[in-house]
Amino acid sequence: MQILGERFFKLSNAMFIYGLTPVQFVVYSYLVSCAGSRGRCWPSMQTIAANCSCSPTTARAAVQELKRRGFINYVPTYERRYGQNRQTNNTYFILNLPPLPKPKEEAPVYVDANGEEVTA
Repeated sequence: MQILGERFFKLSNAMFIYGLTPVQFVVYSYLVSCAGSRGRCWPSMQTIAANCSCSPTTARAAVQELKRRGFINYVPTYERRYGQNRQTNNTYFILNLPPLPKPKEEAPVYVDANGEEVTA
């Protein structure tokens, strides 16, 4: 059985370190798979939502967060129809991964004279 032409895309293992929500992760993965080696794609918000099993509002919020955090960039695309410029799909650009977040430092744990653990 052939599924989507049995094409594959690569995603860095570092993606698990960034703390993305499941929806943000799947939206990013979908955009990467659409962009392929070109590094850009232009699916509609409805297409993103349908392929990521979420609502268009949730997909839009995920896209905005991915842009804010530096994973993607997008620019609106316009088309002239009936004498007016109308916005169509955005063009999405997959960016190089942002720097990895610094590990959180844990407070040292000490044992007091009573044998109880105390954090500093």
